[in-house]
Amino acid sequence: MGRYWIGCSGWAYDDWVGPFYPAGIAPGDFLTCYSRVFRVVEVDSSFYRAPSPFLVRRWAERTPDGFRFALKVPREVTHGSSPTAIHDVLDPFLSNLEPLRSRRKLGPVVLQFPPSFRAGNGRARLDLLLDAVPREYALAVELRHPSWWTDSTRSLLERRGAALVWSVVPETRPPPWATGDFLYARFIGDRALTRFDRIQRDSRPEIVAMKKHFEDEGRAVDSVFAFANNHFMGFGPGTAAVVAEVLGEPPLDLAAAGRAPGQSRLDPGPDEQ
Repeated sequence: MGRYWIGCSGWAYDDWVGPFYPAGIAPGDFLTCYSRVFRVVEVDSSFYRAPSPFLVRRWAERTPDGFRFALKVPREVTHGSSPTAIHDVLDPFLSNLEPLRSRRKLGPVVLQFPPSFRAGNGRARLDLLLDAVPREYALAVELRHPSWWTDSTRSLLERRGAALVWSVVPETRPPPWATGDFLYARFIGDRALTRFDRIQRDSRPEIVAMKKHFEDEGRAVDSVFAFANNHFMGFGPGTAAVVAEVLGEPPLDLAAAGRAPGQSRLDPGPDEQ
């Protein structure tokens, strides 16, 4: 299947209709079209609201075999102060992912902490959450405050086998530690861009720098998940195509999102009318 799992952070963006999705598409068909191009997606919406079992089953049914979903853990767990959220929110969230697990479509789950989450006061909570996510789940942890960049943090993640998320985001840059049996990178960017229908800035140098980390610090790791956020360059699918190019992967056929399965081109020929 290849070392690199390249995709976007989310798939339900109206701005993608036209430049990526075909005109007139129903929102319920976004994921099916997305999965014609990519084999993985990061679910951003689960951070704001845990998906229901019914919705998770629909995701599993609308994607091909071999597709993977990486999901953010709901923010009540990572951003809240209630200790009961670990069991009241985290446990049912993980249970609801069973339709993906049973079909081998579940990728990593992600604990995304806010920039204000510091090592001093947060160490006990991080330790608790690392233990709360069963080891049968691949786990990635996004830490942004520089107080975490210590040997003790690295050891803590390594003991759990959790991957430190390598985030490309303005306010911080985590060290390229390989702390699990996979790598997890997020090309995030700032929030200056508000339209997501085209590439609007050249961030290729940062992707090239990340490639070097993949090949140096991450050289012993077999699986690399890399996700493009709309804000990074202005258009998630286009950014992911640049990531694939920089990493030396086969070119992504973005036009496939607008073609029916098995159709070799977007416009039908005489025999396809």
